[in-house]
Amino acid sequence: MNGIKCMKTTFAVCNILFFIMGIAAMCIGIYLKVSRSDFVEILQSKEFETSSALLISAGIIVIVVALVGFIGAWMNNQCMLGLYFIFVIVIFAMELAAGIIAFIYRKDIEVIIRRELLEGVKKDETRSAWDKLQEKYLCCGVNNYTDWYGVYDIHNYKTLPDSCCGYAGCGQSGGVVAYRISCYEDAKEWIIDNFYLIGAAGVAIGVLQLLLVIVSLALICFIRKEKSYKDYRRRSAGNFGSGIQKL
Repeated sequence: MNGIKCMKTTFAVCNILFFIMGIAAMCIGIYLKVSRSDFVEILQSKEFETSSALLISAGIIVIVVALVGFIGAWMNNQCMLGLYFIFVIVIFAMELAAGIIAFIYRKDIEVIIRRELLEGVKKDETRSAWDKLQEKYLCCGVNNYTDWYGVYDIHNYKTLPDSCCGYAGCGQSGGVVAYRISCYEDAKEWIIDNFYLIGAAGVAIGVLQLLLVIVSLALICFIRKEKSYKDYRRRSAGNFGSGIQKL
C-alpha cells in the first residue's frame, strides 16, 4: 500500500508539471502568433504561421492527456493509464522528430526569411504590412534602405516609404533620413531568441515525458499487483469460509 501511494504521489507531481508545461506551450504559441504577426503578413511560407498553431495544438493535447492521467490514477484504471502511457510516448516521438528536423534546417530558416522579405518588398499587396512593420520596429528594408530603390517609386529611383523615416514626406529625401536598422536583422534576432526558448522548453518537456513514461508504467504494475493481491485475499477468504461451513 505504501508503495502504490508513493508511486501515485510521484506520478501526480510529474503530471502536474506536465500539465503546467502544456499550458506554457499553448501560451508560447499564442505569444509567437501575436507578437510578430507583421512579419507573417509579408512572408509567403505558411510554415511560420503553422509552427505557432502547432505549438498551440500541442499544448492543448498535452493538457488533455494530463487530465486523462489524473483520472486514470484517481480511479486506479489500468486502461486509462495505458492510454496515457501510449499518448505520452507518441507525443515524445513527435517532439523528438520535430526537434531533429528543426535542428537540421535551422540555417535554412534565415535564408528563407531573407528571400521572402525581399520578394515582399516588390509586391503592392504587402506594402501596408511593410509600412506597419517599419513604423513599429523603426527599421527600413530587408538589408537596408536601398532595397526600396526603384521599387517604391519607379519614377523616382531613390524615393522611400515614409515609414522608413517616421514623418510625412520624408521618403522623398531618400536614404539621408532613413532608419539604419534592417528589418531582417530584427526578425532574425527575434527568431533566434525564440528558437532557443522553444528548444529549452522542448528539452524540459522531453525529460519530464521520459520520467512520466517510467512512472506511469510502474503505477500500472503496482495497480495490477494490488488488484491481484485483493483477488487472492478474496478467494482465500471464500475458501476459508467454505471450509468452516463444511466443518
